[in-house]
Amino acid sequence: MNRDIALLQETELFSGLRIEQIAKVLDIAKKVDFAAEEIVMREGDVGDEMYVILNGTVEVVKSLILSSIYEDEEAEKKNKVFTRLDEKNHAVFGEISLLEGQKRTATIKTVTDCSLYRISRNDFLALAGKDPELGFGIMFNLAKILAARLRKADDDTIKLTTALSIIVKES
Repeated sequence: MNRDIALLQETELFSGLRIEQIAKVLDIAKKVDFAAEEIVMREGDVGDEMYVILNGTVEVVKSLILSSIYEDEEAEKKNKVFTRLDEKNHAVFGEISLLEGQKRTATIKTVTDCSLYRISRNDFLALAGKDPELGFGIMFNLAKILAARLRKADDDTIKLTTALSIIVKES
């Protein structure tokens, strides 16, 4: 239990939480294992769980096309691996589902055998309701994570728009 508390303290989502608060998070977390090459979550599916990587590596894969236009095999070929997440920083994924039960924004596929903690939205909201200080701490960290991702997405959009403008101008 102490090892897992220390592990969660290393994650950006749980940084700054006290040991007893992290113990409460562990009480609602369920350890799950996935073999290499398994899909943990699929882009477009409705999600209500987030995950923390204990061991292993996963890929974040996004579709580059609307899959409804193409056959499934054709759509699979048009996917892009955006990044890999692993145990060294005990990455968290699926955390947007703590805010809303909407469609997943990416597919997560295991690269190696993985052990993960799974936390459901309902369990998290119940815990946050019982311990508002804990809920605020996690939500504040989540806001910081999402703000950083939004800034990166804005930068990427400007780069892509600039590149497209140059290409169109030269045509």
